[in-house]
Amino acid sequence: MSNPKQAKWIPVPGEQANGVAERANLDDDAKKRLLSSSISILGSGINPSQGGMVTGLVVGYVQSGKTLSFTTVIGLARDNGFPLVIVVAGNKDNLLTQSHERLAKDLDVDGGIGLPAWIMAKNLRAQNTQYEQLIRQTIANWKDSTRDPDEKPTLLLTVLKQNQRLGAITTLLTKIGMAGIPALVIDDEADQASLNTKVNQGDESTTYRRLKELRDALPTHTFLQYTATPQAPLLVNIADTLSPNFVHVLEPGTGYVGGEDFFKANSPHVAVIPAADIPPNNALPVDPPPSLLNALRLFFVGLAASIVNGGGRRSMLIHPARERVVHQESAKWASAAKDEWNACLSAKETDQDRKDAVADFKMAYDELSKTEASLPSFNVVMEKLPRALRNTTVIEFNTRGSPKTPEINWRHAEGWILVGGQAVDRGFTVDSLTVTYMPRGTGVGNADTLQQRARFFGYKRRYLGICRIFLEQGIKDAFEDYVEHEQFMRTELKRIESSGEELRSWRRRLVLDPSLHPCRRSVISDRYSRARSGSGWSQQRGALMTSQARTANSAELVSLVSSLTFKPDTSYVSAEIAQQHLVAVNVPLKKIVDTLVNYQLQDPRDTASFTGLLVTFGEAVRRDPSITAAVYQMRPGATGLRRTCQDDGSIDNFQQGRTALAGGGTAYPGDNTFQLPDCVTVQLHRYDLAFDSKGPIVASAAPLLAIHVPPALAKDWLVQVQQGQ
Repeated sequence: MSNPKQAKWIPVPGEQANGVAERANLDDDAKKRLLSSSISILGSGINPSQGGMVTGLVVGYVQSGKTLSFTTVIGLARDNGFPLVIVVAGNKDNLLTQSHERLAKDLDVDGGIGLPAWIMAKNLRAQNTQYEQLIRQTIANWKDSTRDPDEKPTLLLTVLKQNQRLGAITTLLTKIGMAGIPALVIDDEADQASLNTKVNQGDESTTYRRLKELRDALPTHTFLQYTATPQAPLLVNIADTLSPNFVHVLEPGTGYVGGEDFFKANSPHVAVIPAADIPPNNALPVDPPPSLLNALRLFFVGLAASIVNGGGRRSMLIHPARERVVHQESAKWASAAKDEWNACLSAKETDQDRKDAVADFKMAYDELSKTEASLPSFNVVMEKLPRALRNTTVIEFNTRGSPKTPEINWRHAEGWILVGGQAVDRGFTVDSLTVTYMPRGTGVGNADTLQQRARFFGYKRRYLGICRIFLEQGIKDAFEDYVEHEQFMRTELKRIESSGEELRSWRRRLVLDPSLHPCRRSVISDRYSRARSGSGWSQQRGALMTSQARTANSAELVSLVSSLTFKPDTSYVSAEIAQQHLVAVNVPLKKIVDTLVNYQLQDPRDTASFTGLLVTFGEAVRRDPSITAAVYQMRPGATGLRRTCQDDGSIDNFQQGRTALAGGGTAYPGDNTFQLPDCVTVQLHRYDLAFDSKGPIVASAAPLLAIHVPPALAKDWLVQVQQGQ
């Protein structure tokens, strides 16, 4: 259902949105839910007749219908006067091709008579004048008042999430000028671009920067981030760096099978790969592991049963480590087993190898019969088993030195066995997948990466009985834990959606609400926050923010200062005003948290480090509500103090350092000595900012924070995280 608290306008479904819903082969209730959801999503963005820029976060399960959702939203955009739609679709060619072809089919791009509703192009090139003309013509037609709405085609562009491709389309749009032209931008698998992978190096990753540049080239647009992995670190990070204005949670259809189905207690669909079957450091044995052969037999029995029942093709995924030599050997094992079993079943019934093969397949049949009541008799399945073996294609799904991974026409075989690593980790849909064999661990342990490996989720309720997943024990445990976290996060997102609040507000609850304790653990252990959440000093790096942000931050700090009692600091006595500070002690740490959750940050490095600090403080308050801090007003009586910022508006270190006397000794001990050793210390600084030491002032009295965390507090929290408490 649409949420009136988020909606800015009410889009009206027309021929395109209704057409997508009709072609999706959904029942009437599912069609209504799809259209209602799409109206809510697009209606929460810009009204094309009014303009502006809006960002939305749309969250679904892995392989639960996110593509159908944004395809319907695209159709709805066309129905309501958007002349331009851009889909940023994956970072691999096969994923882009998959999305491009799916969009063309579901939108019926080549259907109909007369003038087309859609003009579709993939990976525009900046130097090709044809593409420039195409965009100019689309805009001109959209502005032409003599044309009826159905005579104004919408330009649908799909682009690879890659440096040069994004740069090319941005170059064209900038050259043409898009002021006043409403656009819809879909970022599929948005968590790949939303997080700046160089945040802790003080830089922006290339794709992240290109995506921001694309948005800058579109003054009037709705930007929709579609993802299935809304981990708490992601939400906290994008709360500042991309600032979603609204959240929408997609509900899967009745046929969807996800983590709650596969990873419930004592699930019959999941088996553990014995440790002996997972060779250390890819030291591959000569013979295939017994558990792999068992998985292959289950797949072929399920395929044969599906052929008998007219259920169509089936696929298996072997998902080992990333090294190609492992893929190559695994593919050889699968092909050799298939050929050997086919030869055995072609032998006489008295042949011992045939008897052994039949006995092994009977064990696989008995296993599947525990969960699939409609299995044909074993004898009938055996009649179709040779056909299943002959008509299964084994493919090594990686680049193997080629520029891109192979593309698959699923209709070319009744059975498929894909062997691949990273190429099937994210976004790629394995058609009619029934058996997954994953002899690999959790890697670096990132929950989002783990969940994206779950290619076995999807709309497979009708053949769930023949589905099996083989996992290493550690990754099985990780999936079980993740299912709980995912449901927790979806509940939070639904609450945000229904209340109409923004993710900035959610950050406050993350820090302060005791019920979100598990989420805070995931934030503090996340690689984007962890690097700066330990003890010692953390400084605000982003100094030259927008004037609105500086004004808001100044107001927050004024409010804090006015609520405290300050006294002159006596730890160092100086006649110089620029070396005189005020200090307030026994300040409730809760008061510091209240100020910091509202303090705006625009440098991604600050978002990461201050989020780690906030969560640390929140946990400290949870354990000891009476815990206190110290607040210093640094040189409040001095005026005209200035600091030089870099071209991007950042400052690496604004704290005054130690100064020495000419004859020895210390003239000033340095700002970092003004701290209380056993509690959190917050220093409030103000400086005039300039880009060089003699240049003009570009910001006056800009507020800057420096925060010190004592080792005992940081250690206590990190130990608690590591112990999983």
